[in-house]
Amino acid sequence: MRKFLGLAALLLLSVSLFSKGDNENKASTTKEMTMYIRMMESQDKWFRENIVSGFEKEYGVKINVRTFEALADLENVLKLDKDKNTIGLVKVEANMTYPLAKKDLIMSLEAAVGDRYKSDLGEYSANAVALSTVDDTVTYIPRKLETNTMLYLDSKVQEAVKGWSNYKNQINIIFAKYNGTGLPQNYELESDPNKWDWYDLAVVSYYWKETEGEGKMAHRGKKYGGTITELVTKVYQAGGTPADLMAMNTQPVVDAYEWEVFFKEEGLYNPGMWEEAWSGGGIWNAFASGGVYLAFMHQIDAFFVHGGTDPSMTGYLTDPEDMRVAIMPQGMSLEIKDGKPAREGVHGSQLGGWVWGIPKSTPDAELSYALARWITNPENHSKEASTFGMMPVRNDIITDLNNNFKEEWIQDVFKTADRQLNQTVHMMPLEGTWAEVGQLYLDSWYDIVVDGNHSDIKAVLDSYNKKATSIK
Repeated sequence: MRKFLGLAALLLLSVSLFSKGDNENKASTTKEMTMYIRMMESQDKWFRENIVSGFEKEYGVKINVRTFEALADLENVLKLDKDKNTIGLVKVEANMTYPLAKKDLIMSLEAAVGDRYKSDLGEYSANAVALSTVDDTVTYIPRKLETNTMLYLDSKVQEAVKGWSNYKNQINIIFAKYNGTGLPQNYELESDPNKWDWYDLAVVSYYWKETEGEGKMAHRGKKYGGTITELVTKVYQAGGTPADLMAMNTQPVVDAYEWEVFFKEEGLYNPGMWEEAWSGGGIWNAFASGGVYLAFMHQIDAFFVHGGTDPSMTGYLTDPEDMRVAIMPQGMSLEIKDGKPAREGVHGSQLGGWVWGIPKSTPDAELSYALARWITNPENHSKEASTFGMMPVRNDIITDLNNNFKEEWIQDVFKTADRQLNQTVHMMPLEGTWAEVGQLYLDSWYDIVVDGNHSDIKAVLDSYNKKATSIK
């Protein structure tokens, strides 16, 4: 009985110490807590030294920072901690927000701190809050957003804009092989890549292939999650939704795959994508060697390619000022009807990112919440974003990029990402079977595009639809 009363008193004291809010009472009865993160080595070190250490001093606690290697490991770690109550905060990738919450491993913010979280939410962007919400319940604290944008070398694009018309007849001929017509009627290549569609991608890529001898466009091709994200984005550009992704054989998926086949078969993609199984690093190196002039990348990729403020980001370009970013090209059908694409998509992309979750096993929910809020306060969040290319989640930073980031190229990276997020964006499917269906996208891309099984794309996708629907 004495032990129970002592615990009750301790809990009451903990609540009273935090009753005035995060910033009025820094003392905590909790002396030690563990958090789990997953970051690249240089960011991990910086995060511990510049963010966590400050919180420890401010709150008088010890934060044990641990890392997890695979996303699936985090679920196991949280299950093992259910009766130990040591883990106070975990970094969660967007695809894991739903399953962890549904498996009762993460508590909602209301359960953690009551109604107070509602006023705090106003500091975060709508997209960040959406990423943090599960079934209309705000469950996580935003950390960063991610979305694909188009990264390119401006000098090479301008060359193509000026010289593409010399190859117009050849371009019409190759398109006619696929749609019986050629380019859309009265086609002209826009000088502003923010206005491009998939036909424009084909035109500039054909110009580069003819003048440089190989395809200079790329996206990830390694058999991993990054390539799944690329394929998801293509379906969204074609006008698809998460429901189309789960089906695998609807018209937006077919349109996306028809273009993937076109780009590959006509030599417009750099073959290193699949021959060397490029991840992001493979594409960065291809920019460095001159093998790639255009790719579809996250904000952190842009920092690596350009060269960022952290010493680990030395850059991959001879002339970093030649790097530009634009919103994603608009999807279109290869099929032409009455001189125009039969179907028009959108300048779409995926909405992804990371959030902070408070485990149900936390030793101190108030302290966990305070730590997440500390990490994302204006000063700390701005420093981490500018150092590692994290798309900010705070409204006061997003709406004042010019003053928060002095370098114009950083402003441009984040402004373009913000414009992209204001276009059509969708999260990955939330269904529990998405992990298995996502793997089918890798299999089908290698089957249809790389291995050439594309005499009847719809029929092949129908077979993958059967596999997807059979997954329980």
